[in-house]
Amino acid sequence: MKIKPFPPILILLLVAFTSSYAQSYKFIYDFKWKSNKKSMEYNSELCALITRDNQPSFFESYENFRLDSLKTKIITDYSKNNRQGPLRLPSDEKKSVYRPLIIKNPVDKTITVEEKAYVKLFSVTYNCPIKWVIKSDSNTETILGYKAQKAVCEFGGRKWTAWFTNEIPIMDGPYKFSGLPGLILKIQDSEKNYIFEIKSITKESNDIEHRNFGFSKAASLSPKQWEKFWDSYRKQPSMVLENLNTEKTTYVINGKDVNSREVKDAFNKKEWEAMKFFEDPIELTPTCN
Repeated sequence: MKIKPFPPILILLLVAFTSSYAQSYKFIYDFKWKSNKKSMEYNSELCALITRDNQPSFFESYENFRLDSLKTKIITDYSKNNRQGPLRLPSDEKKSVYRPLIIKNPVDKTITVEEKAYVKLFSVTYNCPIKWVIKSDSNTETILGYKAQKAVCEFGGRKWTAWFTNEIPIMDGPYKFSGLPGLILKIQDSEKNYIFEIKSITKESNDIEHRNFGFSKAASLSPKQWEKFWDSYRKQPSMVLENLNTEKTTYVINGKDVNSREVKDAFNKKEWEAMKFFEDPIELTPTCN
């Protein structure tokens, strides 16, 4: 069968359309999940996916994104003003219960996850190719006004169903999901314990480059090293408070030395309460190298 070439006008339209999306965008997703398998109700948080021209994308809770953006703006403006006057920054304490920042690099297909534990910053890079199976054109839905096609995969010990649209030719999506020929508008696991669904699309430029200002350089860990650290952290979160103080610097929480038993007990209690939100973790098994 002879395939006819696209008419020149159609090629121009396709190029123009694709170019219109080769910009910076902010996609807001409603992230719903159940804390454990017995839960009847969902937790819910808004999350932001920030895409930029041929650069890594960022995915984090919307509350954390707002703080990171504000911190970056303050530092950028301070530098432009020749660093005059005091530098006042918002608190680095994250109010969101969903804490990771996920960075997806479209060039080398790697995923880097930033995690913060008090004043310590960790960076873990994964190689996570996801094998998608795209269903027939008849498996479609309309989401936020876009025609979305169905695709399935297995990731992290769960079976996932995604709906993506090639009307937005950005091969990205929420959490660690990407690689489909269009933006993922919705994705959920087979038991509907985890659901991400898009709520808004905005063409705008965002910058969170200085989000880690004030932190020491991130400790780069392998996935196995991170799992080992996380196992220890879950048992006793206050481990990150050890050996912080120096002859020149003393760390305090609520006006009290971090080495005090009272501070450590309170820190453990706070972190254990936060962990209860993810007793049934999104990734049941490690699937990334």
